[in-house]
Amino acid sequence: MKKICTAVLLLLLSASLCACTLKGKEPQTSVKCPACGYEFEVPPHGR
Repeated sequence: MKKICTAVLLLLLSASLCACTLKGKEPQTSVKCPACGYEFEVPPHGR
């Protein structure tokens, strides 16, 4: 029983670490100019 609990705990830990690394990428934000209608991509905040 202890081996099963340890295996499940390790599986959950690895899944949470993978989810954190995948979440780190920020998508590009698209902005449309209200005056001319030109649409362009802006970099993430702080870069």
